Amino acid sequence: MKKTVLLLAALCCICASTWAQDDEFPELADHGVALQLVMKEWHGQGLYTAGWDDKPTVKNYFTGLAYAYPNDLFQMVVSKMLGLGVDDALTEYVLDERNGYILAELGTETSPSVQMCYWNCKDGSRLIAVALQGYEYNLDDTSEELFVSLNDIAFFRILGDELIWRPVPVRQICGQDYDFILYDSIELPRQGKDIRLIERSESGDEDVTTLVWDGARFSAAAR
Repeated sequence: MKKTVLLLAALCCICASTWAQDDEFPELADHGVALQLVMKEWHGQGLYTAGWDDKPTVKNYFTGLAYAYPNDLFQMVVSKMLGLGVDDALTEYVLDERNGYILAELGTETSPSVQMCYWNCKDGSRLIAVALQGYEYNLDDTSEELFVSLNDIAFFRILGDELIWRPVPVRQICGQDYDFILYDSIELPRQGKDIRLIERSESGDEDVTTLVWDGARFSAAAR
């Protein structure tokens, strides 16, 4: 098993080197899938990532996500982490390995962005959250809507040293279902442990829903 994991890790490194050969902004699999298609899949599907020699970090986790769901935004983040010079492509980029947090925004007309962080759970597992925000061109030709909102959060659990990400239903981890698309902004914690969901009125006032982490799950704080 250990040899298999190391081989998979080596293959990932080989692939990462290959990305840099053809383009200033290397991409996976012909741009990969649209983010709106990712959102349709990731709440119900787990994924398997290649192994790592040391304690896994948020960089390892994001690279695994990018391989499972290849698309321009995720690939730009991996390219940035590899030092491949995509500064002009990303209008915002934060990599905080100490706090286990990533934020990146792609500088396009629709400005999609992604955040990732994780929590160490009381039972020894890790909970990973990935949040999308922004817009994307609508793939549904039958609709008159030009853009669709990407606002969404997906949760995954990793048990011990396993390399399998198990999807966690929003209702199970948050106590109820949330329609994240209704919120104007999603803030995963870079410091602290709570998630903030923000609605903004036309006057600029903010209505904040805070999902408070207790070491095992979230609960909505009283407003």
